[in-house]
Amino acid sequence: MQLENNYYYFLKAIPKEECKKILALGNNLTSTEGTIYEESKQTIDKTRRNCKVAWLNHSWIYDLLNPFINIANKNANWNFDWDWNQDMQFTSYSEGHYFGWHSDQGPKPFVSKNKNFNGKTRKISLTLQLTEPTEYEGGDFQFKWFSKHGAENIKTVSEAKELGTLIIFPSFIWHQVTPITKGKRQCLVNWSIGKVWK
Repeated sequence: MQLENNYYYFLKAIPKEECKKILALGNNLTSTEGTIYEESKQTIDKTRRNCKVAWLNHSWIYDLLNPFINIANKNANWNFDWDWNQDMQFTSYSEGHYFGWHSDQGPKPFVSKNKNFNGKTRKISLTLQLTEPTEYEGGDFQFKWFSKHGAENIKTVSEAKELGTLIIFPSFIWHQVTPITKGKRQCLVNWSIGKVWK
């Protein structure tokens, strides 16, 4: 699929005080190893992903993020149908941590007794930068897509390093976080879901 805009961003859109509140919540949670989804199950594979994650579902954070998701969805001309958010992932990357190339959209829709999830798939992904750019080195957020002629394009999103910046993109777009070489990078990830593509 060729898109007019492969991602959309809001530079320093979330105030520092709100970022600090989210950081405090995330850092007080018990974190686990980041997993990858493969063959219908979650597995740990540190050759592909090495980071720590915890989970948030506070309504005030959704209220903070959803207007930006809606604006990006409209202004980027995606106009995807979505109607719910998954729990948000609080992600910590320390020295040596990274997340290799991947897309957030799985091959099959969710199967769940919860009507808000059953039969749906990830449509729009969001990452909120919670760390000042001076607090770490490495950890670049990158996209990969192919031109209509098949050429591979890799884009390093320098804006993603700024505290409070939101990067929003279709969940099927390939992306990665390069290895942290110094310090720690923390971010919040959200997935907006909807009925399967038609």
